[in-house]
Amino acid sequence: MKASLAWLSELVDIDVSVDKLVELLNFSGTKVEAVHSIGSEVSGVVVAEVTAISAHPNADNLSLVEVSAAGGSRRVVCGASNFAVGDKVPLADVGARLPGVTIARPKFRGESSEGMLCSAAELQLTDDHSGILVLPPEAEVGADVVTLLGLDDHVLELEITP
Repeated sequence: MKASLAWLSELVDIDVSVDKLVELLNFSGTKVEAVHSIGSEVSGVVVAEVTAISAHPNADNLSLVEVSAAGGSRRVVCGASNFAVGDKVPLADVGARLPGVTIARPKFRGESSEGMLCSAAELQLTDDHSGILVLPPEAEVGADVVTLLGLDDHVLELEITP
């Protein structure tokens, strides 16, 4: 059985570290088979607001997206088209980490990208790569996406004996 630490915290007060909780559960006879840190491979991803979208001059399937985030405006090259001006989206700034990759400042067909807009799959929320994850309109620009989406949680995998 898998149980989210955040969910367990809604039911009972947990005032010990994850490691100590695992130790206590094991001592109680409830074997913890694994602990999964949901968003441990994601850092540096913040909420950004889309301020402008224009066609890429050298590619039909790419666009240049201006976003506003903490520290000012950035231009990102993007292949998705499921968002609009005014939407809040996850922005992985240059230097941010996603599972298996650190974001650089690449050029796509001659245009530099100052980060990457993220899909739900890139944040390991789902397997859906169909477009950028559009965040709730009330999401605060510059907020940490890991915290906003609850990716700072742990999942305990428990052995349930008959």
